[in-house]
Amino acid sequence: MRVISQTVRVNDPAEPVRLTRDDVWAALERKAADAVPFVAGMDACTVLERTADGLVREVVFHGERVRERVVFRPKARVTFTRDDEQGAWVIHNDIDEDEDGLTLTFRAERDFGEGAEGEAAAGRMRAGYLLALRATLELAREAVRAAGPSA
Repeated sequence: MRVISQTVRVNDPAEPVRLTRDDVWAALERKAADAVPFVAGMDACTVLERTADGLVREVVFHGERVRERVVFRPKARVTFTRDDEQGAWVIHNDIDEDEDGLTLTFRAERDFGEGAEGEAAAGRMRAGYLLALRATLELAREAVRAAGPSA
């Protein structure tokens, strides 16, 4: 298994809409239930079952149908796990905070294969997930804008 990760700052100083941990968490919950607007290449996402701590979903990503178990650790982490005859992975989306504010991190543990082909596959996933992190934050901002000013 290889580990890859990407971290982005939640609030860019140039962005007027400031997201809170609650705003980012709400976006991650929406992404777990319907990843299509958040992840390029995601063709379908169907919740099959809701559980006490998450859900089970079926996604179609670049034409491949995959079942994932999604576990919520409220306001901190969403974990996506696949373990079937075609492959296995664990993906975490973590909301953290450092001295500069909130961060959102993607971390994947997956077998990408060996050599140049494995490196290229890991690079594609890292780049794709950077786009997904940015999309998640933009969709969170859109939801905050749509909700309007709080009382």
